Amino acid sequence: MKFNIVFSDQSIPQQITKSIFLAGPSPRTKDIHDWRHDALSLFEKNEFDGTIFIPVPKERFYGKDDSPDWTYDNQVEWECKARNVSDIILFWIPRDIKNGMPAFTTNIEFGEDIHSGKIIYGRPDNAEKCRYLDKRIIEIKENVFNNLNELIQYGITKLGSGSLRINGEVNVPLFIWNTEQFQSWYSSVKLNDNKLVDAKLLHHVKFSNGYLFSFILWVNIWIEKEQRFKSNEFVFSRKDISVILPYYKENNETYFVAVKEFRSPVRNNSGLVYELPGGSSLKPGVDHIINAQHELSEEIGLHVDDVSRFQYVDTKQLCATLSSHVSSLFKIELTQNEFELIKKSINENKTFGLQEDTEIIYLEIIKLKEIMKYPFDFSMIGMILGSLINE
Repeated sequence: MKFNIVFSDQSIPQQITKSIFLAGPSPRTKDIHDWRHDALSLFEKNEFDGTIFIPVPKERFYGKDDSPDWTYDNQVEWECKARNVSDIILFWIPRDIKNGMPAFTTNIEFGEDIHSGKIIYGRPDNAEKCRYLDKRIIEIKENVFNNLNELIQYGITKLGSGSLRINGEVNVPLFIWNTEQFQSWYSSVKLNDNKLVDAKLLHHVKFSNGYLFSFILWVNIWIEKEQRFKSNEFVFSRKDISVILPYYKENNETYFVAVKEFRSPVRNNSGLVYELPGGSSLKPGVDHIINAQHELSEEIGLHVDDVSRFQYVDTKQLCATLSSHVSSLFKIELTQNEFELIKKSINENKTFGLQEDTEIIYLEIIKLKEIMKYPFDFSMIGMILGSLINE
């Protein structure tokens, strides 16, 4: 066998490349066949080479008496830990209530894991009382499998080649670990010889196309210089953004173009967020200056083909106590024709933005010296003043 089996009376490995937890009913007596034996044969047939977590003590799995060291409390603790570590939680539910496979605990675990981003699910056609589970799995755009081998093949394909994680890193799910957002943050953590000791994914947001937009990760960090742990915070991470500041100088005055729109977290008297044109790209690997060019066109209707006009200002975090994402800031000095075109759009009450993103964006031209009269947040004020301080 190429894969490594970890039973519930064994320690969680400190090195994992890819892993699957086999969730589902477990036999209560030795005379009932455990479906996980069939699963292991299928994993071997499909040449899986990762780690498989089996929530059954080793001796019991092979028809022997439990070790005297086994306890129910340890079993529950291990299952919770192993499900957190696993890259995929495979639910196979051959529910048979009369014959000792009721899967009552499985229902709880399914409910806890359904929004983990790691769940895949199946059951035989004759499994009892699975209609609710079927419906819930379909709601999260996952398939209902009625063939264990096909379910296993699906899980193996989702895992791909995996990625080696060591010690505390094993607590970061593969689909988070492989993102640019996570790796950018983690590289910064390691720059000062700090270490990720533990982690737990609390929440994530995926778009309907499967694109991961953001996640919240509780972390425990060893701070090397201070020789202490920091475990009372979480990291919010989203895609990095590009922001562009369009400005114009006339008669010793500097003007800039702001966008304003309703955003749900807004907390000011105007009911609109005031900001600069900006955002993130859903496509991987898009250069920040190209993204800034796109945002300028999308949010204020100004098409600038010559990106050499975009002056790079800096790249910094926007709210370092909460979010790990950064903004790459650019500025562009507008021509008189471009400035007049924006004025015309404002006078005609034109709005911009993507309809599919429910954006309705208004424009406003603001004198730099009057910036504090408007409800920009402090990070936005910093970007504007930092860009134009020498203009």
